[in-house]
Amino acid sequence: MEDCPWDPEGVEVCLDPEGQLVDRRAAQGVDLRALYKRLVAARCLDLRVERLGLPMWVSCAGEEAVSVLTAMLAGQEDWIYPGVRDFALAPIRGLDLDDFARQILGTAADGERPYNGRPGALAAADLGIAYAPEPLGLHLPLAAGQAHAQKLAGNGRATIAIFGEGLTTTALFHETVALASACDLPLVLVCKSQLWPEGAPAEAGLLGDSVAERVKACGLWSRRVDGADVVAVHAALDQALRRARDARGPGLVEVVVTQLHAGSAESDIPAHRDPIERLRRHLDREGQWTPTFQDVIEAEVRGQLERAFTHAQAKEIGR
Repeated sequence: MEDCPWDPEGVEVCLDPEGQLVDRRAAQGVDLRALYKRLVAARCLDLRVERLGLPMWVSCAGEEAVSVLTAMLAGQEDWIYPGVRDFALAPIRGLDLDDFARQILGTAADGERPYNGRPGALAAADLGIAYAPEPLGLHLPLAAGQAHAQKLAGNGRATIAIFGEGLTTTALFHETVALASACDLPLVLVCKSQLWPEGAPAEAGLLGDSVAERVKACGLWSRRVDGADVVAVHAALDQALRRARDARGPGLVEVVVTQLHAGSAESDIPAHRDPIERLRRHLDREGQWTPTFQDVIEAEVRGQLERAFTHAQAKEIGR
């Protein structure tokens, strides 16, 4: 397949655009069929929340590999500090869909609400999911503090913080990186860098180079992967988390993503930039995907979501 301007540079390929596994070792022990189901569930969730018309909400379509794999790979006692677009990881992490719907709609009881209970707010302390504060980037130093506590406790746990590449030019990001490096924290930073062929690349900013390259100068282990290649994302996140839990230092995984709900530009985005479609092509090659399989997944997830949001909206009307 010819090079496409939508494909990121400087990344290792495990699952190519046609769904062929280039590196089968990277997929060993990974149930790709189960992973596909979770990716589809995350997309269905995104579409359902989109219909709510919540203020300050932005679709995460195209970024599912980060949310799904973070939720899957994080240990039971690890902590996750998500960004505002990473809500799909909560149900995969184990949050009941009814609780999820009530929090998203802001109809949860006072004792169940994260902080001020605003619509779209989400947290679950018992599942290690931290609240995403409204000030952008504030969750990064909070995650560093959590990781510091884990190091002092010596419990072999890790903390994960997810954010967009825009925050890498802020003081909060650099202070977090400096603290993580100086204190050798069990912290994994997951940066979602957006790719737009018609615009300047994320690394064309004031600091130059990719985010993954920049943090190496600060002493962090780093990897840059394609967000449409779920096998590569899995391998990089898994390695970063293992290193953190083994007290081998902090790390950063830069995941280059393409937002699929981007207005007029959406029709120009090639299908292989969708992580779900790329994995579907692989499963189809392996004889593990059929239209019926797809329909069953979507029908089941949509039915569960509809019931959860219907109950939550009924509770809101009855208050």
